Amino acid sequence: MSTPLIAIGRSKYLYEAIRHLLSKGYSFKAIVTEEAYEEYDVKHTDFQELALECAAAFLMIKSLDNEQLLQIIKENRIRLGISANWKYIVPKAFLDLFDYGILNFHLGNLPDYKGNATVNWTIINGETYINGNIHKMEPELDAGDVVARKAIPIRPDTYIDDILKQAAIDAPLLYEEGIRRVLNDPGTYEVKGTVRGLRCYPRLPEDSQINWKESAENIGRLVRASSRPYKGAFSFLNNEKILVWKAKPVFPNDDFLAIPGHVVALNRADGTVMVACSDGLIELQEIERNGEVMPPMTLIKSIRARFK
Repeated sequence: MSTPLIAIGRSKYLYEAIRHLLSKGYSFKAIVTEEAYEEYDVKHTDFQELALECAAAFLMIKSLDNEQLLQIIKENRIRLGISANWKYIVPKAFLDLFDYGILNFHLGNLPDYKGNATVNWTIINGETYINGNIHKMEPELDAGDVVARKAIPIRPDTYIDDILKQAAIDAPLLYEEGIRRVLNDPGTYEVKGTVRGLRCYPRLPEDSQINWKESAENIGRLVRASSRPYKGAFSFLNNEKILVWKAKPVFPNDDFLAIPGHVVALNRADGTVMVACSDGLIELQEIERNGEVMPPMTLIKSIRARFK
């Protein structure tokens, strides 16, 4: 390929995209990254090894206003870049260096679901799909034109890790498609970008505490949105923190009376337990206490137990 690229950012999406594009004949002149978040399974050292493998410069920097990077862009006449999960401001002056722009991967139903924790919020909000997008970077957050996208279905049993794994498969092909489209027609887009739209803000670990007075659907969504690779939804039993990795809503045929959070049934066949909530039950399927993952009945032996 005659168009050299640079890659900016973090995450498996970017890492796998670089590998895929290299296999398609593209070359990279620089790989720019930063420290990975704890939940990321691709670290800066992986990008460093990849840069060595493909003879690209490797930069660990927090600002793109970097003399070495700017020199690489100028000397190699780089006209297009790719990015994912870059957590610092990208100045307009930097974006203007690229004739075809910088193509960013974003999970979210753009022009809504801009910003942070978009996959978590999408599940919590009850959406039935989430788009993997390749969009042109703009100085404003997630406001650029979408040039390629693919929907990932979200079903009642879809956990956040299912989405992340599928996105890692989709992202390299979406980057390839996006690059092909902008090189053929720099003005192309599937969805016109805008600064307007639903903005998502970060979620903290404490936001995943279960409120048993919520509906069964909402609790189920919280569990699925907080599960691996994140820190897990949680509650307290006998003053001990219990992580809930897997759970699902259950709606019994008959009415019942129970305080939300109370254990109302033990399923000895599969080791699950039923916990009351505002409008039904939550079947706890996998929990963790003090680092030990277990079926709930390993810990809970009686219906005289209540989560707080």
